[in-house]
Amino acid sequence: MPGGRHRFEFVGKEPLVFWIVTSLLFANTALMLLLDFAGKYFLPNGIPKTVHWYENNSLIIQFGLIALLAAISIIFRKRIRYIRPE
Repeated sequence: MPGGRHRFEFVGKEPLVFWIVTSLLFANTALMLLLDFAGKYFLPNGIPKTVHWYENNSLIIQFGLIALLAAISIIFRKRIRYIRPE
């Protein structure tokens, strides 16, 4: 069947910086979703300034982490291989 799933993977072990940025990306996503839910139901109107700052800048942080993942992929491009769809 034509088409399929395109995959990229590291040859050998993934770089430590890749794991750190990926973990931060998932943590940021979870915090964004948690803050959105908690802001509607649990947090009072007078939230601390740091939480308010994070709420306003979490999407910028998310895109920054995605850009870091792209930069890591470019830096380590010789260690990444493409797996063709079957």
